Amino acid sequence: MRCSGWSSLAISVCSAVALVVAAPAAAHVVASPTFLASQSSESIGFEAPNERDDPMTSFTLSAPDGIDIQHAHPVDGWNGTVEDGVAKWTGGSLAASATATFGVTLKADVEPGVVTLQARQGYDSGAIVEWPVSLTVTPPEQSPSENLALAGVVGFIGVLVVGAVVLLAFRRRTLQEK
Repeated sequence: MRCSGWSSLAISVCSAVALVVAAPAAAHVVASPTFLASQSSESIGFEAPNERDDPMTSFTLSAPDGIDIQHAHPVDGWNGTVEDGVAKWTGGSLAASATATFGVTLKADVEPGVVTLQARQGYDSGAIVEWPVSLTVTPPEQSPSENLALAGVVGFIGVLVVGAVVLLAFRRRTLQEK
């Protein structure tokens, strides 16, 4: 699938507006990077601060249809698993005011646009706090073979320019000798 420059610009503008509007409401769990190319896999880190007084004892991440959680990255002191499209880390403890980053490998099989994942922080007291986390799915990266025709045209034009310069230099030199 290819997107025009205008559609890519529109997606970027909409994503920026969504992030600005959503930032005050969903600034507690933050994704880095905040984008993922469609039809590809990417490692994304989710920074989760413990904003409560009791220890955080679990972190769960679920994704909408079309976003596949392929792998939960290891985090010191935590056991990470992926089951039924949900990544979950348990067995650890995050003290009040501390921050941990939970990483996953995500694969996007959706059209470009903004998607929302759901992060859940579980606490020793039994409380659960949920945060929506937005990611922007960008158009798929073009493979080198898709650019082969353009490279061929540019290369041909380059050869013509070099040939013209050589020819002009040769003619000038010949004229000066006469």
